[in-house]
Amino acid sequence: EGFIVDEDEEDDEERRERRRERKKRRREEREAEDALLDEEDLDLIGETHPDYQRRQEEQSKFKRLKRGHREDRDRNEARGIDDIFSDDEEMADTDGRAYGREPRAYADEFADFIEEDEFPDEEREAMRDAAEVRRPGRGYVDPLRMQSGLDESAQEDMMAAFGDGTEYDWALQLQEEGDENQEGLDKPLELKDVFEPSQLADRMLTEADNIIRNTDVPERYQIARQPFREMELSDEEMNARMQEETHWISNFLLPKKRLDRDLVEPFREVVGHVLRFMNVEELEIPFILHNRKDYLIHEERVPLSPNPNDPDAPQHEIKASRLLQNSDLWEIYELDLKYRAFVEKREALSRSIESIRDAMTDSNDEIFNDMIPAAVTMEELQDVQDYLHFQYAAQLKDTTVYDAETNGTQKRARGTRNVWDKVRAGQAYHMVRAFGISADALAQNALKVGTRQYTEDPTERPDDMADKLVDGAEYSSSQQLLAAAKAMFAEELAQSPRMRKLLRQNFYMDGVFDCFRTEKGLKRIDEEHPYYEFKYLRGKDLRSIVAKPELFLRMLKAEDEGLVEVRVRMEVWDRFKDSLYKNIMSDNFSELADAWNALRREVLDMALEKLTRTIVK
Repeated sequence: EGFIVDEDEEDDEERRERRRERKKRRREEREAEDALLDEEDLDLIGETHPDYQRRQEEQSKFKRLKRGHREDRDRNEARGIDDIFSDDEEMADTDGRAYGREPRAYADEFADFIEEDEFPDEEREAMRDAAEVRRPGRGYVDPLRMQSGLDESAQEDMMAAFGDGTEYDWALQLQEEGDENQEGLDKPLELKDVFEPSQLADRMLTEADNIIRNTDVPERYQIARQPFREMELSDEEMNARMQEETHWISNFLLPKKRLDRDLVEPFREVVGHVLRFMNVEELEIPFILHNRKDYLIHEERVPLSPNPNDPDAPQHEIKASRLLQNSDLWEIYELDLKYRAFVEKREALSRSIESIRDAMTDSNDEIFNDMIPAAVTMEELQDVQDYLHFQYAAQLKDTTVYDAETNGTQKRARGTRNVWDKVRAGQAYHMVRAFGISADALAQNALKVGTRQYTEDPTERPDDMADKLVDGAEYSSSQQLLAAAKAMFAEELAQSPRMRKLLRQNFYMDGVFDCFRTEKGLKRIDEEHPYYEFKYLRGKDLRSIVAKPELFLRMLKAEDEGLVEVRVRMEVWDRFKDSLYKNIMSDNFSELADAWNALRREVLDMALEKLTRTIVK
């Protein structure tokens, strides 16, 4: 086998080598020319040193001419075989720079072509001298003089004024070296230099796709976990997280499995095995189903009644139960992603609360201490976050500005206080406190959490208290102040995490769905239409919806098409509202208590309307 030679690469290498040789030769010739003295320099030296001039004049002009030609010839012969490919133009440029002297004649191009006879040394020397004297007759005209049309003296004057072009050789040399280095760098051609980004994305050839290929984790997991941070936990922290996630996911799956009580703990263990396969060993769901199926089965030994006729009969029986099916593993996979999002949101919320506590030394809100550890859904965390931004909006702005100044980032302009901050800092908030019970206390009474808190009536009627609190700066009348106080208390009830939890629980237990056909649906939905099944649907409870999820999806699709309107209501709404009335009203019997209780019921109705919109949206 032979080698394949890349001729283009060899040509490029030879071209670069010749270029370097030419630059080196030019530099050496310029140094030699600078060392030579032109005629003007000789005249100047002769004026200064007469002896030197006399010695020069005593020599024969013819001998000096012969020596000059001989020196030129020797210098030309000394160039060697390396310069046989030098261009004639190079020689012309080189000789042209030796201004102050006549250009040398070219050698006869056929001088070495014909082999000459051998002659004695004396005859050979005489013939060579005669040839050197005769050779200038076949000289050439300087190309620079031919192009400019100037004689030697004019050409020297021009070069003295403008230079011969060698002043900036250093810049040209740097440029040539840079070009050579650039040519020498073999820059690899990448796909992004050839294809459009959309084409690379369609063919999965982007940088992100390459990262996925090079990472030893299933592609499904990498893509699904991109929105979440990588877990960098110790073994103890990982075990604690796995236990919490196992309990969290099992609580979502157990209501649908309807297992016996003695299988609840084995079920949690099986879920823990699956989570460890997914998060620690990075195994795919199909692999777990086919190669780890033994971990999905629970075995127990059931004692058997002794057989008197067969004393060697087995005393126990192995009972195997498969606790997780294929669909359960895929649901665990989805719940694992939800748990990751849940944990990240909880950690971010905890950091915000810690910043508030650092800024406020007297802040010890029990809602955060109770609700965050007990939260099990994203909705509950969102309720706490909404409460945080409602109750501590001003403190959050201050901590945000402080962090920006500390980290050196650009400080954003402080926004004006919202309307609730103004009410909280004004006279109307005295009226809010006069309601006698807080929003969180009302929710605790309704949830039957902790010690019951009773409502206390103030010593003044609501309208009389409002008249005293009006100062004319914020509110011009008692009605405006009273309206602001009612709106503030209703907003506190609507933003209370416990009140939202109470309402959400009751909707889960007693919520029903109703479908109301629209004018468009009245014309289009007939008995043959696929939506006719729920055209007049009323009172469909959540248990039935869970049993037939496809029905609910078709209801939502019909609502998107504008054919029906789906509404959610609490079937025992009046009874639920009456129970809240009892928890917010005082037990006193007086005209003053009746006035305050009426105001409390009015505010509660306002809050329930807001809460219902928040829960059912």
